[in-house]
Amino acid sequence: MFVSQHSQPPTHSLEELIQLCGGTVTKSVRQAGICIGKHSGRRPEGSRVLSEQWVLDSITHLKRLSYDDYLLE
Repeated sequence: MFVSQHSQPPTHSLEELIQLCGGTVTKSVRQAGICIGKHSGRRPEGSRVLSEQWVLDSITHLKRLSYDDYLLE
């Protein structure tokens, strides 16, 4: 999972939350299947761009939620 530098809450905070919950964060969007927050650069074909709210809601519900309501692109 890649977290955009323009995310809100801040990138570092989201990365920390993801890792505390057992997720894996990468610093390169090319290695990620999921991009959190708006990202205008190139990304791998088939990767998903999701809102930051997906991370927060998934943590709140204690499970990985469907991507459908959180797709940005």
